[in-house]
Amino acid sequence: MFGLKDLIENAQNLQAKVAALQDELADRIVVGTAGGGMVTVEANGAQEIVSIKIEADLFAEEDKEMLEELIVAAVNDALAKARDLVTQEMTKLTGGIKLPGIIG
Repeated sequence: MFGLKDLIENAQNLQAKVAALQDELADRIVVGTAGGGMVTVEANGAQEIVSIKIEADLFAEEDKEMLEELIVAAVNDALAKARDLVTQEMTKLTGGIKLPGIIG
């Protein structure tokens, strides 16, 4: 019979697996782009921006507003991909059960 002790042990095991997965995801990189790849942003699974690359041609155009918009778009693309990565991996771990505060 499945008792309270088993439930607590399962929750503790799941908590440890979630923590390990979060550590692993912090090392995984996703790439967001804008302007046909003229701005590239890398983010990790912890939803931190790792790098931003901007094609030199954008500086020559001297269109500051366009460059700012492309950076924002690329950052948002990278962060959306990072959130998707986390959701996919957590869903695999939990068997599709949504855990409040863990999976969006």
